[in-house]
Amino acid sequence: MSEFDHKDSKSTTEALMLLRERAERRRHLITRVVDDSTPDAMQRLVQELQTHQIELEMQYEELLMAQAEAETARAEYADLYDFAPIGYLTLDSRGTIQQLNLTAAQLLGSVRQKLLRRRLALFVAESYRLTFSKFLDTMASSEQRQTCELSVVRENGDMLYVQLEGTQVATSEQGVHFRLVLLDVTSRYMATQALALSEARFRQLFEHSADAVVLIRELNIVDCNAAAMQMLGATDKSQMVQQPISILVPEYQPNGSRSEDLIRQHYASLRRNGSHRFEWYRRTFRGESKWLEIVLTYINVGGEQLVHSVWRDITVQRAAREQLRAEKEFSENLLDNSVDGIVALSHEGHITAWNREAEQYSGLSATNVIGRNVFQVFPKLDTPEWRQIFERVLRKGERVVQTAISFIARPGHYDAYIVPLRGENQAEINGMLVVVRDMNERNRLIEETTRLRLSQQQEVLSAILTTEEAERKRIAEALHNGVGQLLYATKLHLERRATPGVPRDEVHSLLNEAIRMTRTISFELTPGILEDFGLKFGLEELVRRIPRQSLPLHLHVVGLEQPLPKLMEVAVYRIVQELLNNIIKHSEAQEAFIHVVREDDKLLISVEDNGQGFEPDPNYAPRHGIGLPGLQNRVRLLGGTLTINSRPSRGTIIGIELPVR
Repeated sequence: MSEFDHKDSKSTTEALMLLRERAERRRHLITRVVDDSTPDAMQRLVQELQTHQIELEMQYEELLMAQAEAETARAEYADLYDFAPIGYLTLDSRGTIQQLNLTAAQLLGSVRQKLLRRRLALFVAESYRLTFSKFLDTMASSEQRQTCELSVVRENGDMLYVQLEGTQVATSEQGVHFRLVLLDVTSRYMATQALALSEARFRQLFEHSADAVVLIRELNIVDCNAAAMQMLGATDKSQMVQQPISILVPEYQPNGSRSEDLIRQHYASLRRNGSHRFEWYRRTFRGESKWLEIVLTYINVGGEQLVHSVWRDITVQRAAREQLRAEKEFSENLLDNSVDGIVALSHEGHITAWNREAEQYSGLSATNVIGRNVFQVFPKLDTPEWRQIFERVLRKGERVVQTAISFIARPGHYDAYIVPLRGENQAEINGMLVVVRDMNERNRLIEETTRLRLSQQQEVLSAILTTEEAERKRIAEALHNGVGQLLYATKLHLERRATPGVPRDEVHSLLNEAIRMTRTISFELTPGILEDFGLKFGLEELVRRIPRQSLPLHLHVVGLEQPLPKLMEVAVYRIVQELLNNIIKHSEAQEAFIHVVREDDKLLISVEDNGQGFEPDPNYAPRHGIGLPGLQNRVRLLGGTLTINSRPSRGTIIGIELPVR
């Protein structure tokens, strides 16, 4: 109860108490004036007067109580009217404000005293004044409640949107007047305008979207745009609108699932998540097959919840994806069935591919290495050399071949071919591919081929040397047995029969020289000393036959106590013989050194002189003669190697390494 109401109740109670005290005093006074000697008529009159007085006093009390109740009701009405959260106005038939509460005054932006006797139309925006005038006319001609919305310009110039609800009230004193309710609906109006704008934008996007858009209610199509019609080959919207979403959908999807079952599953996911994306197979009105990517979303259109479905044709992308998947499967099968270990690395060195052969080589499965850095998987590769190799491949785009790589899980020798991986832009390097090839079988084949070739060479050399030595022996025997014997016979004949006039000593000297030369040629052609005493003695004899005054020779022989194969002894003897002949003929040397050393299964020959030397060419061909090319062929047939170290005026060193079998 307000303070005003409390004061009114207190004053009423006090007035009644005073009234009762006065009535009691008056009644007491009247009773004392009339005594028993008073006539009966007088006493009855006094009693009636007292009764009437009491009735009047009771009526007065009731009037006071009614007045108090009226005051309380008036106070409550004033409080409800003035402080109500909505605006109340009373207008006359011309629309003049006769009465308004505080909220209405606040909505109009002024104080109540300034607004009284002013026309409400002055506060209505010009664009809505005709609406307001029709609103008043409608209220005047109808007893029903009327309503309208319009814009009001406040006294400070601000604009707000209000809703007016009113009805006419007819009184005998003031004639027809109107009672109005004024509601501020600015926020609702703005929201409505924003919603209308949003719906207009949605409609524009819906109609002009490049994607097919379909609105669905309860699994039926309620609207679609031109792109959806074009996608399905519809010529009129009625072909799709009010049709179930299963139109043109085959009974079964390509994966074997029933289309109706999948539709229920997709809509269950939509209800659960509020949005859902999936791929769908369907046909068009032209009988074509299409794959669509469908996105379902709940939207509110005009207060109604619909399903907004966006369709995108992914037929080409899906075909490309299937092709890519097939190519990926082919690549994976190719990788897994490759006889080489194949490893792909990203630009940062992380392993992105690892085939079965790589697992066999390394003993590591793909699940343990994919995504890891190669230097973490193989710490032994974390060296400056390998990092430089990767730098050359990734930065410079070089192709690198690294040989003789070993694996712990698989002993042997392997070669690694490291090539850059380029993207669509060939200038960009995305990573590198490492192909590890098992070279054990290749090396075995090479060794077998080498052995076969050496065996063939040995057979050829054996045949050549056998033929050569047989021919040398035949010539030597012919010289010894034919020419030599003839010379001996001539000498004996001359000794017995001296020819007059011919100097005897000179003839004998010529014959002795011829016999000596014949023996020398016979020895050189077929050194029988090899067969009789071995290679070491034969080389020593070869050195002794060269006069020291013409060329000092120093022979160093080691490890020839064990005999060599016959053909090899002959070949070594001929090689040293040829080298000494070259020194004598071409080097103009003052001294020479010969080393023949056997070490296990190798025979090393080194011939060194301090002669004029020469500039060797790649084919080991000297400036004069054909001795060295023939020597090279002989060494090659024996499966050996020949090296020449010579410079003009600095002498020559020829080294030969032969395998001993």
